[in-house]
Amino acid sequence: MTQTRLMMVLALGGACAHPIPASAPASVPAPAPAPAPVPAANPLLAEIATAERAAADRPDDAEAWGRLASALRRANRLQEAARAAWRTVELASSAESWTSLGNVLMQGGAPNGAMAAFEEVSRQTDDGFLAAQNFLNLGYRAWLWGMDDLAMSAYARADEVAPGHPLVLYDRTLLFAASGKVATAQAEATKLRNVVDRVLQDRPPLEMVEILEPMKALTESVSNGDAIARLPPQPEAGQRLPDRFWRRDPGQSHALDLAVDETSERYYPIAGWQVLALNLPSRWTDSLDVTKGQPASARIRLEAGGPRPVLWLLTVIETRQPPDLDRLVVEAQRSLPGRPTLGEVRSFTGQGVQGRTFVADDPGAPPQDRSGFPRVWVAVLQAKGFLVTATRFLRDRDPGQVSIGERSAILPSPNRGVRYRDVL
Repeated sequence: MTQTRLMMVLALGGACAHPIPASAPASVPAPAPAPAPVPAANPLLAEIATAERAAADRPDDAEAWGRLASALRRANRLQEAARAAWRTVELASSAESWTSLGNVLMQGGAPNGAMAAFEEVSRQTDDGFLAAQNFLNLGYRAWLWGMDDLAMSAYARADEVAPGHPLVLYDRTLLFAASGKVATAQAEATKLRNVVDRVLQDRPPLEMVEILEPMKALTESVSNGDAIARLPPQPEAGQRLPDRFWRRDPGQSHALDLAVDETSERYYPIAGWQVLALNLPSRWTDSLDVTKGQPASARIRLEAGGPRPVLWLLTVIETRQPPDLDRLVVEAQRSLPGRPTLGEVRSFTGQGVQGRTFVADDPGAPPQDRSGFPRVWVAVLQAKGFLVTATRFLRDRDPGQVSIGERSAILPSPNRGVRYRDVL
């Protein structure tokens, strides 16, 4: 698989029991979601700020650095998360700290680094099932990335530390079947069916039955020769960590010497394998919400706390027909809460992009309830086969903020769907 393909799927989430089939895009373009009033404050920003203060006050406290690494990973601030996780390993090398580091590296598209971290976990713990779960998670994700050799290596290690683990048989059956190795898959399926039948005979609890039934269904499908497709699961936002965050000898350098880039590129899979790539300040948090039942629609929240807070909401919808941008702008204006003062609607075009923008003052609630964002800048754009609504909440009425927003451009990316390049 090419490097481009690998980077496209870095944002995929953890292991799931069954790949999720991709849905066909709608033939009629969906309306652009209206700009929302300022959302409630994100508690994760406060959690990160608290964890940062604790780590600064107690720089040799492994627990403080571990909490910081966890919060930063959930915010997709992965370079900072990796640095904090390495600091935790320096201060207290344990199964917990190495697992935390491995999870950051896995989310950051560094599977070989994650494999090495999980090997350390297997040496630090006597709990074979705990060690096996790490290898299983990595193996499933490597399989989704098209790295079948790494997936098989991870499954083999899981089998070594937890012999007879049914999930190992399940994942190997899935891999062989999806790779077209029918005979090998059927042999694995037979082993899995024997394990599942033995467990079910003991009348296990309902929650275990719910886990075993999909395994049994897979064995029946494989035994019948049914085709098993390689499809992505529900995606999550992600990015690729620079090599220095995993190709390192912790004995030769201090974790806090790891430099965090000023900006980093984040990936948001939408509408199957297509990806929205955002080049953002590394200290910005993000989250991706794919509407249930609407895999071709995604909402992305980008924000930063501190003395100069930032809040963007991006909604991306796949569409096959050119949208009526003027109508969508009118709908967006009408949907603003309260009686905002609307600025001039401006048109712009770019390479494969056309759109409309406007500014609105005092949308909605009183200033004290608006988290310091009394103005919004809204853009409705068509880029390639996508309709994008970008809402930036501005901290004050400084015209300079508006001009910065309007200098932002949405450009088509030749390999990853749509690219949003911010110039802040």
